[in-house]
Amino acid sequence: MRFPPSLAILMGFALGGCATAPDPFPIWKTWGLDLSRQADGSVTVPDTPGNWKRLSALFTEEVKREAAGLPPTGGYTTWPDFWHRSFSEIRQSHEHPERYFALILNLRREQSLPDLPRAAIAP
Repeated sequence: MRFPPSLAILMGFALGGCATAPDPFPIWKTWGLDLSRQADGSVTVPDTPGNWKRLSALFTEEVKREAAGLPPTGGYTTWPDFWHRSFSEIRQSHEHPERYFALILNLRREQSLPDLPRAAIAP
């Protein structure tokens, strides 16, 4: 059975981690997100229904990995480091980053994970 590339990558992260893949950021390079290219050549990730669906699935799987005691994807050694990089990437490139921050924090609370240290969230 063939899966769309973004789903296949998500399944690979969720099932086996990311031992062979390098740092997965910027996230739009691997997740097939809708993008908006600016006049200066920079890329932003608009807050579209498709992006929300894909990123919600991605963050849900990452939080489940953390709750299960599995290592972070992307070669990070700690979850706070992983989340710090994720928050930084979202802050720099996503429309309405606060919406995605709230999603991650709520998903972590649903899994009874401790609050992230301020340094993991701060720029």
